[in-house]
Amino acid sequence: MRGRHRGARLAGLLVAFAAVAALTACGAAGGLTGAVAGLASGAATSNPAVGVAIGIGVQAGVDESVKAAMRYLSREEQDRIAALVGEMAVGERRPWEVRHSVPYGNKQGEVTVVRAFATPLAACKEAAFSVEDIDAEPTDAPRPRFVTTACQGANGWKWAIAEPAVPRWGALQ
Repeated sequence: MRGRHRGARLAGLLVAFAAVAALTACGAAGGLTGAVAGLASGAATSNPAVGVAIGIGVQAGVDESVKAAMRYLSREEQDRIAALVGEMAVGERRPWEVRHSVPYGNKQGEVTVVRAFATPLAACKEAAFSVEDIDAEPTDAPRPRFVTTACQGANGWKWAIAEPAVPRWGALQ
């Protein structure tokens, strides 16, 4: 009975650690969580192969969860910018902001519609935008600008570029 209680407590700690690691979006979260789970499982079962297998599985699950959460946050930013671009005229400049339901990765910036054009499938607009972290200390450094295309579809204006610039979206490509 004592072994079961210890195992349940250990499993609870692992789940809590995985949740915290996923919320921090740390790149090492999957590796750390997988290592802890693998060590704990190997020790609990006295079988290192089981520990390795469980550790690899936990690492893959946590890594994928973090990536999915980051894609969701980026999609919220993209949807906010695209909706704003749809309302704007060529040459117009407006601030944009997104505050996520989870207080992490809140962003703001400025967007300018550069041109409007029509394709056989949709009306589209090209825009230049900047991005900065809302919670970061303000600086006098110039904000980098990025370019995107938004197009009007059945569900409103949406981000139309499948693979944004590497410096902006990093590992999400």
